[in-house]
Amino acid sequence: MEPIYSPDTADDPPMEQAIFVAGLPWRTAAASGQRPSRSRAQPTARRPSYRAVAAATASIRPERIPVLDLKQLNSPDQIEALGRACADPGFFHVVNHGVPRHVIDAFEAATRAFFALPTDVKRRVKRTATNSRGFADDEFTKRTRDYKEMYDFGHKPRADLPDDAEENHVMDGYNQMPELAGFREAVETYYACCAHVCEELLDAVALSLDIAPEAFRELFEGGHTSYLRLNAYPATENRHVQNDVDLDVIKAGEDDAETPLDELDGPRLGVNRHFDAGVITLLYQDPAVSSLQVNVNAHTDDAPPHWIDVSPVEDALTVNVGDMLQVLSNGKYRAPEHRVLASPPGVSRVSAPFFYNPAYDAEMRPLCTDKPRYSPFSWGYFRRRRFEGDFADEGKAEVQIADFLLP
Repeated sequence: MEPIYSPDTADDPPMEQAIFVAGLPWRTAAASGQRPSRSRAQPTARRPSYRAVAAATASIRPERIPVLDLKQLNSPDQIEALGRACADPGFFHVVNHGVPRHVIDAFEAATRAFFALPTDVKRRVKRTATNSRGFADDEFTKRTRDYKEMYDFGHKPRADLPDDAEENHVMDGYNQMPELAGFREAVETYYACCAHVCEELLDAVALSLDIAPEAFRELFEGGHTSYLRLNAYPATENRHVQNDVDLDVIKAGEDDAETPLDELDGPRLGVNRHFDAGVITLLYQDPAVSSLQVNVNAHTDDAPPHWIDVSPVEDALTVNVGDMLQVLSNGKYRAPEHRVLASPPGVSRVSAPFFYNPAYDAEMRPLCTDKPRYSPFSWGYFRRRRFEGDFADEGKAEVQIADFLLP
């Protein structure tokens, strides 16, 4: 059985029927007390076509991004479809994921409310060189400044103790919660739901690799180290990167961390090309804009980049393979290189990736019976090295899984 929908096989698929959210910038929406309408009740005749949205908000029509039904991932055919998606393109959508609609709505509302706060208030919970959790508006990816604001929230070992208690200081730091009514409950509830979805997904991934699910579960014993990132991409003013020609003018190393986002010059990417470090990433996409893209040629020798859109799908969450799953699968499943375009003029949006990560002391090594392609290393070592590179981003080579390839 094929995935329940592939964009290559339909003209205007109902699951990816264009859904325009009211184009209120997140600051304006929060200030007015309005929430962007999901507009799912629009009459079909009034909805813009799927192709119209793709043309208006992104450069390339989606290709080969399958949609899988999580409730159906219990048959050999569906497990095989999951394996194909993990191998290529490394991205897929999941529907019937079990996260209640009201949980998602409350989380999105809390996200928008946080980013609508004055900058000086958000910076009261700003992350530091020793604490990766909290607010940031100066993130760099591959030595280029991200055109976004963000907030990171992670696992809390002792929920019964204050966030900054010594027992809650882990390698990544500790949670810094803003003084915002309802924020903690909304974020913690959504975080827990994401962890449950990822547990189910990883059981199915194990079966697709002919590995006992227990082998994956053991990596998370003692507490997973996952974290949830809230992103806000402000509307741009003629900075929307539309195609690869525009990317040629973006030069690494020319930005500084102090310049306010709205004063940065030139074309912008929301986030530069990169690979996710963890096992899998579960992403909530704002249905307003298609901005996420994957390079389907990233693992093809000497092939030029070919970016295709990973457009949001109604009522779905988006999943991608991370570096650690590439190692655990001995390279059978490959982490996709991806990027995020800046929001187009007049449109702002939010997103929220959940990075599902194992215990710090978990050993990362191929679990397949094939000849190992990677030497073992601990997730904690990799995570620490990666965060040091992310925070400083001074042009030094970041740790990569290629560093552990065996000859």
